[in-house]
Amino acid sequence: MKPLIGVTMNLEKEPARYLNTLDRDYSEAILKAGGIPVPVPSLDQAIPDLIKKLDGFVFTGGDDIHPRFYRQKPRPGAKLRLANDDRVRFEIKLFKAAVKAKKPILAICYGAQLANVALGGSLYQDISQDIPKTIKHGPSRSGETVYHQISIFEGTQLCHVVGLGDCRIAGDCDIKVRSSHHQSIQTPGKGLRLSAVSPDGVFEALELRGKQFLIAVQWHPEKTPADKATTKLFSALVAASRR
Repeated sequence: MKPLIGVTMNLEKEPARYLNTLDRDYSEAILKAGGIPVPVPSLDQAIPDLIKKLDGFVFTGGDDIHPRFYRQKPRPGAKLRLANDDRVRFEIKLFKAAVKAKKPILAICYGAQLANVALGGSLYQDISQDIPKTIKHGPSRSGETVYHQISIFEGTQLCHVVGLGDCRIAGDCDIKVRSSHHQSIQTPGKGLRLSAVSPDGVFEALELRGKQFLIAVQWHPEKTPADKATTKLFSALVAASRR
């Protein structure tokens, strides 16, 4: 039986309604990997049943988490485009419940930052200001796509999943990724370890220490469906969700 994979959704507030929306690319990647995508609305009261019924989770991309969630104030000049606080609060609760239940998790971009913040970590609010000599990590105009290299660390879950040769040899675990972010991991949360870095020193992935499947990536694998690393990443999530 194909596993059911919960997929978090964006939350948009309009004058007379809240809208949960979802980029179809996430669902297509899950379906291609052998899972059944299940959109997850932002309803706190649904969390216990979601944890019981769903086999794994994808925490999707989105806008910026307000710095108050990681015990900081907005920095002057930081280009913050804030996610709805209700989404952030809901997903922190859902994420913690999923980790406690040992559900497999793949977290992507904002989702990776959410995972880090939920476990007590912090973020760089604007890497172009906070980290000297950064490469381009996101588009500067509508319709632009940005790619850059990352290096995956030896001995990590991510290295094992992507399976790119011997990570002890320089370049063997380098992959090109599609990037669309201006924030990044500063201090890893409790139980997390860093698992990838870009050439400018920006950390690009986190994972939970131990055997539980929890991989958080800063890039957007759902946007490169033909890429081998993308296929392996979503396939690993689905495989872990079958157990």
